[in-house]
Amino acid sequence: MAEIRVATKLPQAPRQAAKVYRLKAPSVTERSIRELAKGLGMSIESRRIRLSADEDKLVLTSGTYELRMYRASGGFRFVDHSRWQIDDLQTDIDISDATAQRMAQASLKRLGLGTASGEARFLKAARLHMGSSTTEGREASDRVIDVAVAFQRMVDKVPVDGPGGKLVVYLDHLGHPTCVERVWRQLGSARSVGAGWRTPQEALQEMSEHLRAKRGNVVVDEVRFGYFEEGPRSAQSLLQPAYVIKGVIGDSDSRVRRKLIYVARALANAKTPLTPPLARQKKQRSRPSPTR
Repeated sequence: MAEIRVATKLPQAPRQAAKVYRLKAPSVTERSIRELAKGLGMSIESRRIRLSADEDKLVLTSGTYELRMYRASGGFRFVDHSRWQIDDLQTDIDISDATAQRMAQASLKRLGLGTASGEARFLKAARLHMGSSTTEGREASDRVIDVAVAFQRMVDKVPVDGPGGKLVVYLDHLGHPTCVERVWRQLGSARSVGAGWRTPQEALQEMSEHLRAKRGNVVVDEVRFGYFEEGPRSAQSLLQPAYVIKGVIGDSDSRVRRKLIYVARALANAKTPLTPPLARQKKQRSRPSPTR
């Protein structure tokens, strides 16, 4: 069994009433993707428009514009390939996080994707750097050609964690959006749960049992509480609270370390684990010794 060391302060167990939300089934059809494209300003009357589909998604393209809509979640990605993260060898975006946030919010409002007060909060602004230098290592330069502004979903004043619950806007040097990504499932009815909460210590114990077949050392760097939303390609019917545990795992005899993320149940009466069990390793057949 892996040894677990907690290198961070654990959060307090929540005090508010526990709620679980049923999520509405996403509507991902030719009609819905065309309506979304129209709302985003994408020309859908052009003869150049093309619709393709597979088991995972619908894809609508028109010129350099592409809109992907995922069947499992209703999440989408809208991108202009002629401008998204393209280096013109001159651009150097020098704006603060606050300015990037205001530009992103203005762009979302124009696209009809603005969020009401309390539904989202600024998460971070990430910058794509482009560096260059001579073969001798002189005249080195570092420019920012793209700024991605991420907003995190909030439900009942509680952050939504996980790969979902995010709205990301990519900005060019003019502050115009070049790509928008959203995984934001529609909420249905809410159900109050009277059983209360599990503590962060119980969440760590759940992770320990999950890793009982593993050997090595685990260092926990962060434990967060929030609702958990899956990524765009995963089906999800309930939005429920969870503890997200982040850290690293490695062997004591090796310098190799791997990132570890474990999602633990936060509700006292939750029975189904949010993190799937580890797959059993198949025993390999012994190879016959080579004949001489």
